[in-house]
Amino acid sequence: MAATAPLTLPVRLTVGDHTVDAGELTLEPSEPLRPAVAGFLRAAADILDDQEVTPDAAP
Repeated sequence: MAATAPLTLPVRLTVGDHTVDAGELTLEPSEPLRPAVAGFLRAAADILDDQEVTPDAAP
């Protein structure tokens, strides 16, 4: 039986009128989607927490 390759998905986040390419999410064949997406979003939130944002929303 042949091994199944991981699935890699591009991730884009949109908030209001702003869309950014957030990276890629790679899932192993037996990996559930929900925890993988949650981990990806937690990592993105950690990155955003480290950035200072000015009142006009410019980083």
